[in-house]
Amino acid sequence: MNNDRNHVLSDSKNRNADLAVTAQEALRQSEARFRAIFERSGTGIGLADVKGQIIDSNSALCEMLGYSREELRGKHFVDCLSTDEVKIDEDLNYVQSAFTEVLNNPGVTFTFQYRCKHKDGSWRNVEAVGCNLLDDPSVEAIVINNRDITERHRYETEMCQARDAAEAGSRAKSEFLATMSHELRTPLNAIMGLSQLLQQELFGSLNDKQKEYIDCIYSSGEHLLALINDILDLSKVEAAKEELILQEVPVQQLCDYAVRMVRDRAHNQGLQLTTEIDPQVTTFIADEQRSKQMLLNLLTNAIKFTHSGSVSLEVKKVPQGTEFIVTDTGIGIATDQLNLLFQPFQQLDSRLNRHYEGTGLGLALTRKLARLHGGDVTVESTFGVGSRFTLFFPEHFVQEKEDKLENISPASATFTKKQILIVEEDDRTAKLQDYLLSIGYQVERIANKSDCLQQVQVRQPDLVFLDMQCQDNANIDLLHSLRQEPIFKDLIVIAMIPTGMASESWLKAGADDCLFKPIGIVQLESVLMRHLH
Repeated sequence: MNNDRNHVLSDSKNRNADLAVTAQEALRQSEARFRAIFERSGTGIGLADVKGQIIDSNSALCEMLGYSREELRGKHFVDCLSTDEVKIDEDLNYVQSAFTEVLNNPGVTFTFQYRCKHKDGSWRNVEAVGCNLLDDPSVEAIVINNRDITERHRYETEMCQARDAAEAGSRAKSEFLATMSHELRTPLNAIMGLSQLLQQELFGSLNDKQKEYIDCIYSSGEHLLALINDILDLSKVEAAKEELILQEVPVQQLCDYAVRMVRDRAHNQGLQLTTEIDPQVTTFIADEQRSKQMLLNLLTNAIKFTHSGSVSLEVKKVPQGTEFIVTDTGIGIATDQLNLLFQPFQQLDSRLNRHYEGTGLGLALTRKLARLHGGDVTVESTFGVGSRFTLFFPEHFVQEKEDKLENISPASATFTKKQILIVEEDDRTAKLQDYLLSIGYQVERIANKSDCLQQVQVRQPDLVFLDMQCQDNANIDLLHSLRQEPIFKDLIVIAMIPTGMASESWLKAGADDCLFKPIGIVQLESVLMRHLH
């Protein structure tokens, strides 16, 4: 029995020895695999104790920091951090608390970026990930993977700088355009005003050739004025200085206005111009002047590029809002050019001798104004067949605007547009109203002078244009009534009187100034400069 017991003990010792050898071999192989990964990894790997001191490092980390393994051993993890961007004490506390957390919870990792100094004095941006991947729980060490992101950081910095420079350049461009446009409008007003005076032949008759030249000067001035106004509008929108005055806009009235403005041109080109309005759509919420401008831009553009056939305007109700659809049978747009369509100063035909005039501002401004409303302008087009532009105004935008306005105190709310009221029984001031709207005023017109006092009290305009066809008691009494009301004591009243009529009696009756009809741009601008600027 003793021999059997000794044999069993011997076998047990042998098995334990074999197991020990196997365990040691497994550990050796595991360490060899870890060491191979550790040494050959392209990522800088460091081992640190719970206090953040480096125990070991691979060659990639040594190359990243410029130190040998012996030089790094014993260094603290934050010793090389940039003192001009971070506080060493705070980083040390963070690293130590993070290391403790990772040691107690092996599944936890922590990631942060730091800036360290290379041995040669250059700075490196590093992204570090710390985790506990060691199998032996008795070894309190953290594996820290360090990745050099200096080039990525440099690229991101350059991109941010380029973006800032582009934004600054865009702002400077908008400010320059706005300044130059104002400077250009002053001499242009003189050119157009003097042209109007010559057209009226107040200083003598003109022969046919002189009339032709004067008409050419005036029409060219109108074209340049429209361009300047577009540049001013675009620069205001890009500089985020455009303020919308939201109100209920009658759809039928808006469409009638837009169609009336383009009807003559469509007729001259032999085009059929049609309008179809969904009965469910009576009003929508928008800035009335800007909605007129956008719709007029789309119709004018459609007529310009349509040689024959038709241009149609359709208004319909959609679940999210209201759509104004302008369809033409014009030249259409090639697919590869659609991306240029809404870019400022882009014309699809960019040749110097191109067939179609324009600067490419109309559609760009229309889309920017539509998006300012929370809507958009989209296009569908087939080259040689025609185009379909859809102007969309959303319903939800109204509530968003109301919510924003609730957070603005009355003292901080500002309104940049001056309000003008035109009182005229006959509709003879359509061009005056359109011009005032185009240069940024909010304009209303009433036809009944008997309602003047009530309308002035309700609308509270900054300036009133009163049409005075003759010097009768009713007109004199109206001026006296305006001046006797205390609430109207600061109201600016301009009398519009026929050329040749004396202005002294109107000024004595209470008018602040007089405009002589037919009203020219020069004298109009002069009155506006005296009283509203």
